Amino acid sequence: MITIILAGGNSSRMRQNKALMKINGERVIDRLVAEFDEISEEIFLIAKDVAPYENLSVNILQDDVNYRGQGPLAGFWTAMSMIKTGPCLVVACDMPFATKELGQALIHKLIESKGDAVIPVVNGQQHPLFAAYDATIADKVRLHLDKGKRSVHSLLDTIEVSYFQLPTDAHDVWNMNTQEDYIQALKIVEGKE
Repeated sequence: MITIILAGGNSSRMRQNKALMKINGERVIDRLVAEFDEISEEIFLIAKDVAPYENLSVNILQDDVNYRGQGPLAGFWTAMSMIKTGPCLVVACDMPFATKELGQALIHKLIESKGDAVIPVVNGQQHPLFAAYDATIADKVRLHLDKGKRSVHSLLDTIEVSYFQLPTDAHDVWNMNTQEDYIQALKIVEGKE
């Protein structure tokens, strides 16, 4: 299995790079790399600016120049076009509590279903940025981008998707987009939430 960590967003609501923020004394990106390293054959980190990540022992790539700045699907394409085939776990860098256990469960269901994707769902909300995909969807991602479509959710309408229900209190797919979310993440770690 290959893990793709998406760290190329603008962080416009957070006003700083979410991957570099520290929770419990550790940068979120370092925690994610450590979490998924032992279950991954390789890790691809897709970033807007590669400099902050050069100390990591992962494959660091910038979005394909043709799709740079077009959101998560650009990151999907950049990594999956190189990987070509096989299961991939996609993890956004703003999910500080993503776990290898959920990642393995998603990959297992993907292999079992022989589909294109497995998307976790909490309280009816889909979380396609911590999900399992088969890299063979790369051409569909590229076609989507070529049509000017940037929504991961609209891509899901064009591929074979299975869903993976999680309990309502699952933190695995919880993401932080604002300073308030960051403060909440710190409380979660401290056990106050």
